[in-house]
Amino acid sequence: MGDHNVTTPDFAALAARAEIQLEIEEEDTPVRGALASGDDAEDKACEDEILARLERGDSWAWCMVKVSARFDEFEGVSYLGCCSYRDEKEFRQSGDNFDDMVKEARGELAKELERAWVKVQLWNADR
Repeated sequence: MGDHNVTTPDFAALAARAEIQLEIEEEDTPVRGALASGDDAEDKACEDEILARLERGDSWAWCMVKVSARFDEFEGVSYLGCCSYRDEKEFRQSGDNFDDMVKEARGELAKELERAWVKVQLWNADR
């Protein structure tokens, strides 16, 4: 029989110790029509600039950002699409997007760790 006095780990605390990684991926959403500031001329100028940067190979011009929280082989991920930043440094420093994504990725990681722990407990109970 399994040990019924097992203390449940603090999954959020484990996730807080996770390695954080930031990557960018190609954005599938077309640039044209994605901006909606209410000023069509301004949106077109912005879109033109983004497209010119993309043509020069500037991946940060229009991308999807992926933030991962990893602990051993477990991972939690957060995505944010339709991003246009100068570079990674600007993304990390602009507003709360990066912090919110880290929090979300750690939350997803905590869920993954808990699911794995529950599976182990169920396996132990069946022994």
